[in-house]
Amino acid sequence: MRLRVLRFVAVMAAASGAAGAVSAVHADVPTAMLIVDGSGSMWARLAPDNKPKIDVVREKLATVLQTPSSTRVGLVSFGHRRRGDCNDIELIAPPDSPRDALLGPLAKLNPRGPGPVTAALKVAAEAIGSSRPAQIVIVGDGADNCQQDTCAVANDFAKSAPGVAVQVIGIGIPASDRPRIACVAQATGGHYYDVADSAGLNAALDEATKLAILAPGAPSIAAKSKEPAAPPPPEGATLRASASLAKGSPLLAVPMRWRIFKAGAKVVAGHTTGPDISAKLAAGSYDIEVELGSVVARQQITVTDGAAESIIIPLDAAHLKVNASAAKGGAPSATATMTVAGGDKPIAIGRNGMIDLYLPPADYTVTIADGIAHASRTISLNAGDDKSDDVALGTGRVDLSATTGTQGAVIDDLVYTIFEDDPESPNGRRAVARSHANEASFILPAGTYYVSARSGAADDVRQRIAVGIGETVKQTLTLGLAPLKLSTIVAGAPATAAQGVVYRIDKADGDKARIARAVGPETAFTLPPGRYTVSATLAAYPLSTAQEITLEAGKPTEATLRIEGGMVSFRPPAGIVTSDVYWEVVDSAGNPVWRKTGLDAKTLLAPGHYKVRFEAQSTRRETDFDVRAGETKDVEIGRG
Repeated sequence: MRLRVLRFVAVMAAASGAAGAVSAVHADVPTAMLIVDGSGSMWARLAPDNKPKIDVVREKLATVLQTPSSTRVGLVSFGHRRRGDCNDIELIAPPDSPRDALLGPLAKLNPRGPGPVTAALKVAAEAIGSSRPAQIVIVGDGADNCQQDTCAVANDFAKSAPGVAVQVIGIGIPASDRPRIACVAQATGGHYYDVADSAGLNAALDEATKLAILAPGAPSIAAKSKEPAAPPPPEGATLRASASLAKGSPLLAVPMRWRIFKAGAKVVAGHTTGPDISAKLAAGSYDIEVELGSVVARQQITVTDGAAESIIIPLDAAHLKVNASAAKGGAPSATATMTVAGGDKPIAIGRNGMIDLYLPPADYTVTIADGIAHASRTISLNAGDDKSDDVALGTGRVDLSATTGTQGAVIDDLVYTIFEDDPESPNGRRAVARSHANEASFILPAGTYYVSARSGAADDVRQRIAVGIGETVKQTLTLGLAPLKLSTIVAGAPATAAQGVVYRIDKADGDKARIARAVGPETAFTLPPGRYTVSATLAAYPLSTAQEITLEAGKPTEATLRIEGGMVSFRPPAGIVTSDVYWEVVDSAGNPVWRKTGLDAKTLLAPGHYKVRFEAQSTRRETDFDVRAGETKDVEIGRG
């Protein structure tokens, strides 16, 4: 999914000022905001009681909200009013609302739309303002699917609102999507609950609402110990291995490659790809190996009879995510390419404006290229770091097309060039980009440019444009060209492909240089206005013709060239049976116009007087003949 970062620093500052008077009144009164997923998938049912997810959430929260507590509670939902609308986020009840203002709307919540989790988090943060202590509880079954970068937003929120923990309850979220929502809890000091059934959902709601509403002074799971708890093995397994970036870091919920070896052996005893590995192993010592990207870690464990072991393997690694966009807060650029290097060694390449990597601790250089725009970052990663960086390239896009002003005219040999001012260049401008595409797109740093279009020998057309950050400028350049269509009539009939018509266009004035060439019975050109000599030559026969035409800008011209001739077949003298035969035809001036070997001799000749010469072994003959336009004749070589 392409993601877009929402920044909270300004929002929180504004909210802080606006809520100053209110928060003073509630100085020590805890505040909690509930964010309930109203997307359509919340109607899916949970085992084992086959209840819809939304019903389980409604029933548990109704009980919590009717339990006396001093906490101010507000409610936000999303996707509950309109299908397909990522702007469907509603502050149903602010924190000062009576509990009844939450219970009624909660009971009527009708999931139907998408999941703009990130925008809902923003609304909840604005509702809290500067009230402290405060917490947020998110209950949902998916990561944001509205092109927002939830993790970057959570990091900004944690900086602008320190101490406001976000508890996140994820209902059956796929392993590939978990990191994009679990990071909210990780960044803010909350807890991420990964639940798969109604019992787990009820338990998670009990604990999260206790921390946020019923007993907000109680320490959260994350605060009780720096070490995350290792999940116990499932029933029937003797081992469960999970992983973290570093010792004490939260458990990773991304797919990893796991392998189990008998200690000291090379034969794999078990393997899987996922956020963890579970296995039933005989008593003994084992090496557990986990691989994530370029990071590999291994830990040894001893399994005893009747005992179940659960371990967390620290990867001694860091997580790096970089988005490159045209403007601050924009979507990742689909045309941006990123290279990550450690020292002089390239490590990874990211396309579509994004990289998401797990790396060993070190200093890395991230280089970004988008069109002619470039940027570079040096990022230091320590074990356990989870860093995000959003690079605004300050670029815009220019889409160029060209026309002759004549409908249906095709422009050949088109070249677009982008220039920028350069006082050190001979003419004060420097070419920075070029394209031969019929319709070209350029990514450029914001600024002023000159765009040009040229076709063949025509003078180029230039125009000045201004490009803003995040802006797409569409420009059509009109070239002063004239469409020209050519066809040829050969011996009274339209030319065929077998005749091999070759067209050539030369300037009739000035240097008389060759402008264009094409092969085929018919062809089309788009040329600058002027006078031209157009010729057509038959590759298969010794015939050609030429005429002069004048082209006017924007005015289509069609010309038909005529090659006159007659078809002549030659017959050898009687008694000649050998195939070692040579033919030559010369015109009235004695110039050779056609030659051939073999008994089968036929050609197309221009009207006129000719002599054919025949040679076969010791026999030599020649015969005079005439050719008229459009005729077909046989010429027999006499014994002479």
